[in-house]
Amino acid sequence: MCPRQTRHPLPREEFRLLLGNEAMAQGLYEEGCRVATAYPGTPSTEILEALSAFRAPDLHLEWSVNEKVALEVACAASYTGLRTAVIMKQVGLNVALDPLMSLAYTGVVGGMLVIVADDPGPHSSQTEQDTRLFAMAAGLPVLDPTTPEDAREMVSLGYRISERYRLPVILRPLLRICHSRAPIPPPGERKTGPGPEFRKEVDRWAATPRHRLALHRELNEKLKRMTVSRECLGAYRYLCGEKGTSGLAVVASGVPASYALDCLREWGLDGIVPLVCVKMPYPFNRERVAAMVGSDRKVLVLEETGPFVELMLRGRLNVSGRYDGTVPSEGEMTSDTVAAALNRALYSTGTGRVARAETPIETEAPGREGDGYSETPPVLCAGCPHRTSFWALKSEMPRGIYAGDIGCYTLGRSLGAVDTVLCMGASISQAAGFYWAFRQGKGHRQPVAAVIGDSTFYHSGIPALVNAVQQGASFVVMILDNGTTAMTGGQPTPGTGTLADGGRGVAVPLEDLVRGCGVTEMWISDPLDYDGFVADLRQAARTAMEGKMAVIISRSPCVLEIGQRQGPVPELDMGLCSECRVCMDVFGCPAIVQEGDEIRIAEELCPGCGACVAVCPVGAIRPGEPE
Repeated sequence: MCPRQTRHPLPREEFRLLLGNEAMAQGLYEEGCRVATAYPGTPSTEILEALSAFRAPDLHLEWSVNEKVALEVACAASYTGLRTAVIMKQVGLNVALDPLMSLAYTGVVGGMLVIVADDPGPHSSQTEQDTRLFAMAAGLPVLDPTTPEDAREMVSLGYRISERYRLPVILRPLLRICHSRAPIPPPGERKTGPGPEFRKEVDRWAATPRHRLALHRELNEKLKRMTVSRECLGAYRYLCGEKGTSGLAVVASGVPASYALDCLREWGLDGIVPLVCVKMPYPFNRERVAAMVGSDRKVLVLEETGPFVELMLRGRLNVSGRYDGTVPSEGEMTSDTVAAALNRALYSTGTGRVARAETPIETEAPGREGDGYSETPPVLCAGCPHRTSFWALKSEMPRGIYAGDIGCYTLGRSLGAVDTVLCMGASISQAAGFYWAFRQGKGHRQPVAAVIGDSTFYHSGIPALVNAVQQGASFVVMILDNGTTAMTGGQPTPGTGTLADGGRGVAVPLEDLVRGCGVTEMWISDPLDYDGFVADLRQAARTAMEGKMAVIISRSPCVLEIGQRQGPVPELDMGLCSECRVCMDVFGCPAIVQEGDEIRIAEELCPGCGACVAVCPVGAIRPGEPE
């Protein structure tokens, strides 16, 4: 293991204001990470991007096709003794769980970090799931940083623990760690280590079930030793109030620990109320934490996302938190939420504060309706080719069931062309399920379409398409190919041949994969050539109803990647306009606006895709004159 370097204090002006993701990237660079893999997903995306900016010649970076593959690449490199990292968001861990659970048994050689960014809220995810629960299920240590600088320093701690116990370590930055900024010192000297060497241990790396039992026993022994180790015991720290005398103690982890410290300082209670920060929630040393807070106090637990630490302490201490409603059972722990919960607990223990202030604990994000969606939901960009693809789909398959998927094209729900969204790659599998369900019934054939993005198809749509074709299902699969992973900031897909560092790799065309899945009926069409696209989609729909799988690749570049106007701005003839508002309210183009009684096409917003010409039911929108 590399020795830890001494870092000297720096003048404040030499620090840089970095995102938490950038701070972790700096930590990976400094600690000598040699292989880093990832799949983009908010809030984790910027870590690999920031790491690529260091241009380290001894560092392999890749945007892997999915999280499972990313983890498998990183773990094999770790077997050779190199320090590695795999980066994803919390729902990405679902995809990587199969190898992760096994890796806990086999262990690693070089330090390996599994960086999983959790998204309480959730702000950009399907679920609020808590990675700490997966860590406990797998039997892997997990670290919870409280600030961006803490996250950077935990990279070093995580590698030390990983190499000492030969286990991967989960580093779990929360959304507000990833996307908040803090002053970070300039990068230190990059650590170096020995080159790769693979030592064959068949009973470990290729263990049979009989050997797995022994490896499980070994894992349990590692966890027992870790619980009383210097690293684990040092992960429980007083942030304030070590000598406090109040009847309340606070145990917190992650961002809520920082919020709680701010509140206690602001209220002048930081010397009165003990605040214990848990930086390693698993494995958990109950005795250590219980001794720090004392058995005669009421204990308020503040954590995200689930009641993990609270569950560990229940039965030993007088604990309150999510279980008794002191803290909401769902949603992000904002500073206001923490203040409200802390104030209630202070009042209930007679610690003082002020007279009980009924600060409401928000359970709905501001500006959201009861259905969980914003009053002004996000829409596809002006000129986005996906909008035209969805419009054509609705027009040609008006009675269809539309199975959607994860990506910016999920916003097709506002056009009424997305009926289901489950998880990445599920659109094709669900379309097959709808097909087989309606095959059981009598009467007309139910039109079914699956809509999936190019990056998502590479990620997890291929096995679903193979399965559907092999089973004999027939429906329309529309692959929206805009040549980028648009929702997370434009990362390359395997179809582009571009690597994570901007270099050139080998392009893997979508159409070749589709044919390899057994599909014989396929169309490649540009949705901005509306008439031609509709003709191709009509033929695909007819083919599906005749009993053959039909795939249409809707190929047009992301409007954000083009960087120039696509064509002349269309002209709106208000003399013909019926003010039906189809272009605004149904088609939903944000470049068509109403100001008072006037409807106009905003030149400053319109990229000139011309799709609205085909959409207008009265012909009031005409193609613009070329400049």
